[in-house]
Amino acid sequence: MRTLSGKIASIFTSNSGAGPLLSDGDPLFYASRGNLGSSALSTSTWEAASSAIYNKSMLVGSGSAPKLALDAKYLLVPRSLRLTGMQILYPNMEHSANIFSENMQRGEYGDVITVPEFSDSNDWAAAADPRLAPGIVVGERFGLTPEIIIAGDENSPAMFMNDELRLKVRHFVSIFVADHRPFYKNNVA
Repeated sequence: MRTLSGKIASIFTSNSGAGPLLSDGDPLFYASRGNLGSSALSTSTWEAASSAIYNKSMLVGSGSAPKLALDAKYLLVPRSLRLTGMQILYPNMEHSANIFSENMQRGEYGDVITVPEFSDSNDWAAAADPRLAPGIVVGERFGLTPEIIIAGDENSPAMFMNDELRLKVRHFVSIFVADHRPFYKNNVA
């Protein structure tokens, strides 16, 4: 799972934080796409990122495109921003005396994802719910469990002569960006 997580995280960290180049020649996070910022994490910048995702146009064959109309669900942060992210999304983590109402941006536990591969301690990203707008696709040949082939029965020469148990582990996986619309990234200078 850590290997798979690292490969997915590399989409957010490659190309100096701009992400991989897409078929149009521009990186995943690009100013003209409207999904790249440089603001530090705060309640207002989280709302701005969520609003940017919400206002993206859907892909349609013809006619005018409606809005994507999905708010950001997940906040991806380095370890140094985890508490800040939790205070933004989980109102019971905030210890302010002047809280008079519920936080309308309230998330569910698990919506703040700590990404070990985020090496810049200030960069963060927002993502819409992948069940509603899949932006990254993980394709696996045999599912999450790798294929394991064992040559360890009593008739195997290695087992019989050397007391060796030989096994082969194969895991075929393909990870790619399907759509830039469900993401917003802040590369804070």
